[in-house]
Amino acid sequence: MFTFAGVMMANLITSLPMLVCFFWVVLLLLDALETRQTAKWRLLTFMAVATLLYGGHHVYFNRLTWALPLTDTIYCVANLAVFPLYYLYIKTLTQPVWNRRWVWLLLLPAVIVGTAAGVVYALMSADETASFVSGYLYQDASVSLEGLAQAQAAIHTVGKVVFALQIPPIIFLGLRHIRHYNQLVEASYADTEGKTMRRIHAALVLLVVISMVSFTANIIGRTSFANSLWLLAIPSLLFSTLLFTLAYVGYRQQFTISDVVSDMHITKDDEANLQAEEATDQRINMDELLQSVVTTISTEQLYLQPNLKVTDLAERLHTNRTYISKVINEKLNTTFADYVNHQRIDYACRLMKQHPQMSTAEVARLSGFSSQSSFYRNFKLYTNHSPKDPAVG
Repeated sequence: MFTFAGVMMANLITSLPMLVCFFWVVLLLLDALETRQTAKWRLLTFMAVATLLYGGHHVYFNRLTWALPLTDTIYCVANLAVFPLYYLYIKTLTQPVWNRRWVWLLLLPAVIVGTAAGVVYALMSADETASFVSGYLYQDASVSLEGLAQAQAAIHTVGKVVFALQIPPIIFLGLRHIRHYNQLVEASYADTEGKTMRRIHAALVLLVVISMVSFTANIIGRTSFANSLWLLAIPSLLFSTLLFTLAYVGYRQQFTISDVVSDMHITKDDEANLQAEEATDQRINMDELLQSVVTTISTEQLYLQPNLKVTDLAERLHTNRTYISKVINEKLNTTFADYVNHQRIDYACRLMKQHPQMSTAEVARLSGFSSQSSFYRNFKLYTNHSPKDPAVG
């Protein structure tokens, strides 16, 4: 028999992931109402469904069997919906145009399995429900089940299989979208601080960890954790930490593909227009364009502009931003961001030699960097030294 402290500890352990998700639902709702960002609404939806998912866990592990027909049905839906919803969040962050009609295809397995579970629960008698709950949910033994109880066990098994199958493609596609987005940012901006999805990439890696733990828990079965509070504490704390980090990273990510589209003046017809230009105008000399790019950036010291974009250079040279990105990538084997920041670091080194008394913050500002952290990171990248290293001077 649990003491009062033991009951409180059990409730905390079983409800912690749900409380973490609900905390972020509230915070993201306030943020989404203020910013009106579609991505924040997508993340909010993911966290809301995760709240329902772990709410189902709370009911299950506290053995509130009277509520299980409802909460287990919701659990079946939420368990198959959380990963597709996070993938949709990634697409909203990184893809300017995509067909939203197939969103329902991603969520269809969750709807089908959840609906099937709910219908069977509604048709099951009290004895069949009790048999399924005690025999399958808490003992993970479906051999002795009969009739609708056996059908319910089959539905739950299908749900576990679908859950395992949906994870690899979602992770693979999500990482690919983030990589393509980061390439676009590095080809478009000299200052990529706060614009790339490196933190979201890390968050998706965290999601891989969550998926591996979830998959392992599915194989082991919830029954093993239901019989040991301290064993349950391990995944509870792990999931709570990972979910908090996942939501925090998304909450902090303000720059998305919609900002890139706005800054670069990208339209839906851009790719088609560019292909038409390339097909009709074969006179574009990439070597001449490269010379113009290098000369203009160097002689006009465009790299000293903190907010320099590839479109600024394209307007000066009366050409297409994509041509500039392409010529820098193919001829110099680098990105627009790397090329400009390399020029900035060269300029910073000259400043430090000419004015050794100048502060690092002043050198960073005069060299075109928007922050000292960006200056330090790039200085280390291109020189293998810290700006304060005596060897630099």
